[in-house]
Amino acid sequence: MGDLSRSGKIMSDKARKEGRNGEAIICINPGGEEQWDRIVSAHVQPGCPCIMLNSAYSTSYDLGNKRGFEEAYYLKRISKGWVFRSFPGPWEAYLERPDGSVELLQQYRTKPALREVAALVRDESFKRYAINNDRWTPGFGERL
Repeated sequence: MGDLSRSGKIMSDKARKEGRNGEAIICINPGGEEQWDRIVSAHVQPGCPCIMLNSAYSTSYDLGNKRGFEEAYYLKRISKGWVFRSFPGPWEAYLERPDGSVELLQQYRTKPALREVAALVRDESFKRYAINNDRWTPGFGERL
């Protein structure tokens, strides 16, 4: 991992030693969560917010991250729907209907497990639409 930039300039040794004076660290596409630890240890100081934007992939099969970062904005496609969060709001499970619209099914105060949300959305989709809610097959599920 090379130096991160600071307002378009490479961070100097002086800036590293003297601190960030309440500045925020924003890292775009930080890679896997193991990279997050390296970024935090190299560049974050107490009282310095650290924001990771648009991580390209997750290192776990679950929602969010396992490093203790708060998910401020989160959107994940799941089978038959979506999981969404906009801080400070709740986590939300959405059902995707056959016409492409969505409906809020449930809200969670704390981050739910992926399998819990996926099961809720999938089961509700099957109860309402049976096999006619397949977004991958063009024309499938349309009214005849």
